[in-house]
Amino acid sequence: MIEYLMLLGTIFLIYTSILNLNSYRFKLRDIAIMIVSTLACGSVLLYISEFMAILPIIIIPAVFIYRGSKNVVRAVSIPIISVIIILLSDNIISNICISVLDIPLSQVRQDIRLYYTIIAIDFPFIFAITRFLGIAINKKFKLSMFELKGKFAILIVASLVLTGIVFYTNIIYEPNQSSDSNAMLLKGILFFAYLVLLIIIMYALIASITREMDLKNKQVQFDSLQEYTGSLEKLYTDMRSFRHDYINILSSMIGYIESNDIDRLKKYFNEKILPLGAGMESNNYKLANLKNINNMEIKGVISSKLIRAQEMNVDVLLEVAEPIEKFNFDIIDLCRVVGILLDNAIEAAIKCGRPYVKVAIIKKDNSVLLVVINSICEEVAIHRIYQKGYSTKGANRGLGLYNLKQITGKYKDVWIDTSVEDGEFRQLIEIADN
Repeated sequence: MIEYLMLLGTIFLIYTSILNLNSYRFKLRDIAIMIVSTLACGSVLLYISEFMAILPIIIIPAVFIYRGSKNVVRAVSIPIISVIIILLSDNIISNICISVLDIPLSQVRQDIRLYYTIIAIDFPFIFAITRFLGIAINKKFKLSMFELKGKFAILIVASLVLTGIVFYTNIIYEPNQSSDSNAMLLKGILFFAYLVLLIIIMYALIASITREMDLKNKQVQFDSLQEYTGSLEKLYTDMRSFRHDYINILSSMIGYIESNDIDRLKKYFNEKILPLGAGMESNNYKLANLKNINNMEIKGVISSKLIRAQEMNVDVLLEVAEPIEKFNFDIIDLCRVVGILLDNAIEAAIKCGRPYVKVAIIKKDNSVLLVVINSICEEVAIHRIYQKGYSTKGANRGLGLYNLKQITGKYKDVWIDTSVEDGEFRQLIEIADN
């Protein structure tokens, strides 16, 4: 019975740590399911082996974290980090209590009141440490947005798993004679040194990952700048061409004016001049509102996509009424999202008899709203568009909107609304400022 009560106390501490470290909030129902299932599985395994009782404490929350984040590294790391913090804190507090009160370790494990007294002392320290780490990881450094893959992911997970095994094994299989104060002090020093070494290794890894992310970000900025520069060069070429044409147009009208032939002048104007105006309306001048987007990367993505659409004879409308200074969204992720939306809109629109794409970025009081509307000429199953593999474009497609959903799913202050109405496919993404 004592072992089960101790297991319950351990589960309480670990889930407190997990909730503080995780980048998003679980639903109360999910928390209840995790705790009940962890307690049930842990109780069964505790009957078999005390060492195995830790497995559901790690595996069950890892499954729920992965379900919400789709990130294996985060799903594995957060429960293991929580276990390491609790093992270290519990070991330090227990050793202090044993040294000060001269109580054998075996008595701590047999006296439930003493055990829960140690947990009560542990709780504020664990809560403060994990709360601080959670803020540092998710808000200060925004490490929760990193998608670790390859060698970095393997190295981090392997280091955490090895550390967890070392700590847990030493504590669970601690011999009774380890109650000797000198031995316990030595073990505490070794634990602390190991933890410091792990922190240094993790810091070096994170610094390396950050540098790599910065390089990718700079590459995105450079590519976007090149695209935007190309758009400006094309616009400048069009302006020069129009200026030359404008002089020729005025010259062609002089003869009618000098002869005072108003009827033929009207006919010439209606047949020759007005079509030029219509041509300008479908030209790059519709993209003048790009000046209100003060983010070079997003400006480059939008301009390159919409100019490509115009070259494919897709009518384009861009509305950005107010200056947009920033987005509360990782810039690389946002470039991917905007690129997916515009690529899909253009591909769907060109199939229609009157293809068009409308884009608007609207500054609201506490958010920024991105609107992408395109013409459609075929049925769209809205309930399936975000499923992996679903597409109206043929086989081996259907990853764009699925990837978009995975990207936006990492952010708790982003909302997506999709609808089909009056032959238009509309997608709205609202990004909260805070």
